[in-house]
Amino acid sequence: MVDKDKKFSIGEGDDIEKNIKKLQRELDDMLLKGAPGIKKEGIEEVKRVKLEEVEEKEKKTKVETGKIYTPQYDSRGSYTSEERFALFKNTKFYIVIFGIIAFGFTLIKAPVFRYTTPMRQDNDIPGIEIGFRYYNNLFGQQLKSETVIAIGQERIVVPISMERWVNLEKEKKFTAIDYYRKK
Repeated sequence: MVDKDKKFSIGEGDDIEKNIKKLQRELDDMLLKGAPGIKKEGIEEVKRVKLEEVEEKEKKTKVETGKIYTPQYDSRGSYTSEERFALFKNTKFYIVIFGIIAFGFTLIKAPVFRYTTPMRQDNDIPGIEIGFRYYNNLFGQQLKSETVIAIGQERIVVPISMERWVNLEKEKKFTAIDYYRKK
């Protein structure tokens, strides 16, 4: 509370000022008289006090041997929210999941096997040998196919499948060879 004098007062009147004066008197008395006398206790008395303290601690920590702790389980098998989501806080869980996903991706999407057919003469253009290259995943599914064209010692890889190459017209084959030769 704030009085008109703008001094703090707690309860009735000058409680704080009385307490301050009382503490100052006690401090002055201690300074004049000195510290209180030191008792010299015997070793046996100190040991007895320590033993009593140890016995009190033992009494507090003693567990009744007649009662055995039996955990209680919920018959519904429900867990607390902390137990449910504890697995998701473990970083090893995410590493294993990422490893499984990466391995699955490799099995399905990565071209693991590459097979090239032997070179043979093209039916439409004499002097050109063609071969076909196939990329398969681990399960044997074809992911990609290319046509390899050999003109003398030069090899040109055209990303056209065998079916399309065989069905192309002669002029379009020359256009594809010129286009991919420049690359």
